[in-house]
Amino acid sequence: MSEESKGAQTLECVVNWLKVTDSWVIKGYENKLPRMVYAVLGFILLLLIL
Repeated sequence: MSEESKGAQTLECVVNWLKVTDSWVIKGYENKLPRMVYAVLGFILLLLIL
């Protein structure tokens, strides 16, 4: 397996992981957003703090 195909496979796995919507409820709010939304919001918050 070449390095490029390993990198492409890893990227595909990461993107698939970010597309997953976790099932949780807090005080009546049911999560309907994928992990990618929280990752992007966290990154933006990190940029604002720095």
